[in-house]
Amino acid sequence: MNHKEAGFSLIELITIIAVLAIMVAIALPSFGAMLQKAEASSTSQLLTTSFSAARFRAVTDNAPVTVCPSVDGRTCRGDADWSDGWILYRDPGHDRQPRTGDAVVQRIERMSGELLVRSTAGRTHVRFLPSGWAFGSNLSVRLCRRGENGFLGSVIVNNAGRPRTERPASPMPCPFSVGAI
Repeated sequence: MNHKEAGFSLIELITIIAVLAIMVAIALPSFGAMLQKAEASSTSQLLTTSFSAARFRAVTDNAPVTVCPSVDGRTCRGDADWSDGWILYRDPGHDRQPRTGDAVVQRIERMSGELLVRSTAGRTHVRFLPSGWAFGSNLSVRLCRRGENGFLGSVIVNNAGRPRTERPASPMPCPFSVGAI
């Protein structure tokens, strides 16, 4: 009785591995770009949700609520860098920092080291009043990645306190200097 062994020969196995390696090499850059877009989308949704929650909390509690960038989840940063996260805190005294740890209502921590998040230099935090308004200039928080044409989008809070998101229709350079970071 003569029956043939089932399986692959060494030549067939090497050919299959080579074809898989070529397919992975072609797909990997696209997959990386897709992950960056997903991270930017997730971060802009978190920012929008935090701004909306702060506005809602200010109206329901009838007291000001502030959202600011934070490194440690307890205090506000003094600059426009939101990359390490942000906090939402009750702010009845219009302070630049939460008075106590209990005043912090929400903490969002850094998601990854690849995404750069900065607000405009003129406005580094936003305070929602009991009316829901956020007087002052619009706050724009911009999301970028390193490299040429790294601008991924913005979250903007207008004077009425309403947040919205914007994404560029085509690749654009980041509006802030990425090299200095």
